[in-house]
Amino acid sequence: MNRTIEKLGAAISGQAERAPDRAAAMLSLSYRTVGFQAGHFPSKKYTKSREYLQAYTARLLSDMLRDPSASAVVNIFMPSEIFCALGIPIMAPEALAAYVVNTACERVFIDKSEENGTPETFCSYHKVLTGMAESGVMKRPALIASTTVACDANQLTFRRLAETWNVPHAMIDVPYRTDGEAVAYVAEQLRELARTAEECCGRKLDTDRLKECIARGGEQISNYRKYLSNRSKVHFPEALTPEMLNIAANHLYLGSPEGLRYSRMLLSDVKNAPARGPEKHIVWMHVLPNWQESMKEIFQGAGNHRVEIIANDLAASALLPMDPEKPFESMARRLVFDSFNGPGSRRVESAYEIAKVTRADGVVIFCQWGCKQTQGISLAAKRFFEERGIPALVIDGDGCDRANGGGEQILTRANAFIEQLEQH
Repeated sequence: MNRTIEKLGAAISGQAERAPDRAAAMLSLSYRTVGFQAGHFPSKKYTKSREYLQAYTARLLSDMLRDPSASAVVNIFMPSEIFCALGIPIMAPEALAAYVVNTACERVFIDKSEENGTPETFCSYHKVLTGMAESGVMKRPALIASTTVACDANQLTFRRLAETWNVPHAMIDVPYRTDGEAVAYVAEQLRELARTAEECCGRKLDTDRLKECIARGGEQISNYRKYLSNRSKVHFPEALTPEMLNIAANHLYLGSPEGLRYSRMLLSDVKNAPARGPEKHIVWMHVLPNWQESMKEIFQGAGNHRVEIIANDLAASALLPMDPEKPFESMARRLVFDSFNGPGSRRVESAYEIAKVTRADGVVIFCQWGCKQTQGISLAAKRFFEERGIPALVIDGDGCDRANGGGEQILTRANAFIEQLEQH
């Protein structure tokens, strides 16, 4: 990380407790600058689609840090179309923490969260958000909405945030079973969520506008499916940050005009990409440590012709068709049938299908710090893939805390895995 970012992170960390408003303003200005640069002076490191979504995400986070009073804090699996139709911006811990770690100030918020009783072994993404709330850097939103998909942290973090901010909290209970009764049960909860959001934000949900969001989301999902089917044929050397953007696009921005535009740009980019060379293609399971220089050295950069990440199971966890005439049922079905809902075998089998569609050479299973679900299935997943002729690597690391990064050990193991793929 360059010294300018390190100095900025140190300055923000120094202000976080004694002058939280100033720290929030510094973060907001930093992300506004990132958004301006990506939108008006894009680098050649990423494609046009990635720069577009990078600019949009940075501006969105900047606005929410400045004034979140008309926004909602959600978990990554919460259907976004209700909020899109109401004109309510949303933010998830994974999106915010990914930016905070790249501003080199995550540790002050993690320490704050742990000082207030969060276990050290808890998910770092959630610790960043709770620490920002409890230090006063992140101000109160209009409401909090979360689902029981897919991690234990959801059950604790969002309830704690609701108490800290004293705002309403809507929790969508998603059954493990995948049938019509489960879809109907979740759809009714989503209707109640819409009524809660209306009351909290003083807005009325327009049914036609919601249907438009569902229709856009359906096209967006279709475009992403086409992107995946084309991905195995081309050299598309973007990995860690772009795949995090895909996660945001297919969850937080699904059904928005920006999400749809991104999906169209992404499809155009992959269709115009050069033909695939000798590089090996990898499906990545879970979040990506896009801050970590050692991982960037291996998986990211235009000069990399050894390996590429071509898909991510979190971005492709619920690529189901949408029916605009049944908006709540469509959103509910996506939650119920999400590969992260239910037993771990469902997620592993879904990742295997992604690997087959993209003709991947290998799979990386990233065990994010504090994520018991991924850690619990990691060895079984590795065995599952290898029994089917696909080499797999399990990596322990952290997407947003340098203290748990792994460093040279990860670099050594990843390089050994790539050599295995090249000999396979």
